[in-house]
Amino acid sequence: MAIKKVTIRDVAREAGVSVTLVSFVMNAKVGKDGRLDCPVNHDTAQRVLQVAKRLGYRRNNAAASLRSGRSHSIAVIVSDIANQFFSDICRHIEQIAYKEGYTVIFASSEENPHKLSKLIDTMIGFNVEGLIVAPCLEADAALDRVSAIGVPTVLIDRDFPGDQFGRVLVDNVDAGYLATKYLIHQGFGKIEMISYLNGVTSLVDREAGYQKAMEESGLLDDARLHRIEYEATTAKKDVIGIFRDAAKRGTEAFILPTKKIGLYGFNALNALGLNLPKDFSFVCFDESDIFDINKPAVPHIIQPVAEIAEKSYQLLRKMIDEKADDSSRNISLKAKIEVGGRFGSEPTAASF
Repeated sequence: MAIKKVTIRDVAREAGVSVTLVSFVMNAKVGKDGRLDCPVNHDTAQRVLQVAKRLGYRRNNAAASLRSGRSHSIAVIVSDIANQFFSDICRHIEQIAYKEGYTVIFASSEENPHKLSKLIDTMIGFNVEGLIVAPCLEADAALDRVSAIGVPTVLIDRDFPGDQFGRVLVDNVDAGYLATKYLIHQGFGKIEMISYLNGVTSLVDREAGYQKAMEESGLLDDARLHRIEYEATTAKKDVIGIFRDAAKRGTEAFILPTKKIGLYGFNALNALGLNLPKDFSFVCFDESDIFDINKPAVPHIIQPVAEIAEKSYQLLRKMIDEKADDSSRNISLKAKIEVGGRFGSEPTAASF
């Protein structure tokens, strides 16, 4: 026997109020104080919610979205949600959005432009009001389609041409420069960098910062930039080979500009029987327990994850509400370098 679906009229009848009043309550946002943001008496609103829960009423979000034109949902597409940098951003965005009555749908492109395109189509099909995207390479077709449809979109981590997009990006040229200048200040001259072949803008900018610092310090002749494949098995082998040759050349230090490349660096040390800081010194990026528990702790560049999340969400909401002018669409944030970590010592911002 089929179970009769509970409607908004059933809730209104049971609670002794109008359908309109129930609609106000069920569609209301939750304010910062935890109260519903709607023109209904608090006690009455709570009675309606209790009746709805007891009857098993479920709001028809699709129908509500069609009626109002608002879904109160956004989508966040990153390259790899398992990456701590991106997962932390997603967690912060979800927390902020929840307080404002928005639902967030998350997905990973896995650096695949075809998957990114399909994900964007799916999210648009869900009637999301806007997108926060870390674009992969060859994302042109997908982002051009978003632009043509007019879905508000904010780019994070990687840049992409187009005045129609909002941007919340870390100044990665400065981050690469900062990492290199720290090592130079420690007395190292033969400093090399390992990056990826895929050419994502964040890494290209970090490479530029490295080269700028080396040139500024008169060390450009000793600069070496190695580019490796993104695929993990090949990348690990590549880094082992780079370290083997570097040890013979007398290389003193490495900039490892992603968390994964940093971990490949530690793997290569183990494979070759090398040690920090006896054989090499590192500056890594983002956070990892390995950076902290190593003795001495490995200096690492910290990106302002919570600020990226907050600024990108706030900018997207302004774009959705058509309140974002051209001057507010491009936000640049600064990274910092830390020595020490969560194990054995407090994180300390390096100064030099």
